[in-house]
Amino acid sequence: MINIFAEANCNRYVRDECQYCHVYEPLMQIPKSDWHLMPEQAQVMVDKILQIEVFRELAKREINLTGGEPSQNPHIVEIFKIFRKLTPNVRIHTNLDISSATSPRWQRLVEIMKLSGRVDFTLYPTVWESRQKALLKEILELQDELIVNMIFEKVPDLLSQIGILIAFFEERDKKYESVLSLLGAYRTKLESLLRENPECDEGAFLKHMEGSENYICTDNFTFGLNMIPGFYVDEKGERAMNAQPFPRDINFLECTIPRGTIEIVTVQQTGEITPCCDVGNLKCKPKFGNLLNDSPGEIMSQIEVSREKIVSGALKNHQNINSGKAGEWVEEGIPPYCV
Repeated sequence: MINIFAEANCNRYVRDECQYCHVYEPLMQIPKSDWHLMPEQAQVMVDKILQIEVFRELAKREINLTGGEPSQNPHIVEIFKIFRKLTPNVRIHTNLDISSATSPRWQRLVEIMKLSGRVDFTLYPTVWESRQKALLKEILELQDELIVNMIFEKVPDLLSQIGILIAFFEERDKKYESVLSLLGAYRTKLESLLRENPECDEGAFLKHMEGSENYICTDNFTFGLNMIPGFYVDEKGERAMNAQPFPRDINFLECTIPRGTIEIVTVQQTGEITPCCDVGNLKCKPKFGNLLNDSPGEIMSQIEVSREKIVSGALKNHQNINSGKAGEWVEEGIPPYCV
């Protein structure tokens, strides 16, 4: 998958559930004049991706237009059409914190859905009833698949958000019985976990939830849950070693690059290409070049240089963890929780 940052700005930055937004600090360094990815820049990106085999293959799997809040980019529909030249699997991720169905932001999302694009969203309980709920009903009228992100600071927060979705789908028709079955099974497991081990660490959480389905695909609907633990972000924009729900544990990111594969890359609207899902908040120093400014040959050369640094840095991180030095940065510039 390739993440494309189509917009730097967002209407939810550092407020409510987004107090510790992981992209605010890196994206707000971008000048206001460059907040919007422009269609001509998107076309340059597409042309380069087609010339770089590893990126071309990643794009075939999925292009994710994100941000910031991509619906705030007035050119997002045209940008969507440009990236559709690479793959039919282009989705847009939105906060769905939109005031009304007459909003230009919502109209852009509707146009994308009518062009067979998929709109996914992050559930925010503080605006669920006032903004998100009504628009999600409209989304389900326009598309037959949906991924919901749920960010949780504590395990009970996750249970609460599952409850919100269950109440919503119980009001829908029988088409969503499989969704209710998935959500109900997940709720049951969470409830038993909180009864038996309310202060569980991450290992106990994962073991208890093992085998729980978070994705279903039926003849008439596809649904997935993406559960993301929250992290504190300091004044420098760096995320903590520990996830908020599991403060006693280091939250490791398993990088696929030391294992010989690139599964995901992220491209900011400046063109900078970062490994995995790093949008600048992870502060990973090795980059894969610039998709707007560098030639395909220069990008491939930079990938190889950065791959060697990532492999070396991940090995040193393992060594630091085993020797009681977890959290120390290594000279390769790999985040200390990346292994």
